[in-house]
Amino acid sequence: MDKDYQKAVSSMKEIWHKMDSLYDLYAKSVGINFTTVLVLQLLCDSGAVHTQKDICEKLALPKQLVNSIIKSLWEQGHVRLNEAKDRRNKEIIVTSKGEAHILSILKPLEDAESAAWESFSAEEILSYVNTTERYVKAFGDALEGMKKI
Repeated sequence: MDKDYQKAVSSMKEIWHKMDSLYDLYAKSVGINFTTVLVLQLLCDSGAVHTQKDICEKLALPKQLVNSIIKSLWEQGHVRLNEAKDRRNKEIIVTSKGEAHILSILKPLEDAESAAWESFSAEEILSYVNTTERYVKAFGDALEGMKKI
């Protein structure tokens, strides 16, 4: 691997860490943690009904951590838990109180994201998405090839 290539890869890793740090700083500014932001985004973005197991799988988070977040949301009245079809899992439903609370957290974040994206052309955004998708697939394939995951 030549020096320019190594430098580019190192720069990309640094950028991803900065992005995570920005989300973490925002989360702390509204009194929650980064992981809770991820769970709230998932609960609101997809419109689908989720179980704790779904959230763990989609976000690659430990069951205990997701359970703690959902329990806190439930105790605050932001979600309710319904019996799921297989009875081993409960469906997590955002309440109207929860919708208002989650919107108050996510809307400013989404507004900041939108403002940032507006500084890019549609072609630049599409290029970024395509490149990132290719990288994620190639990285997943490489890890799968190692038989470590």
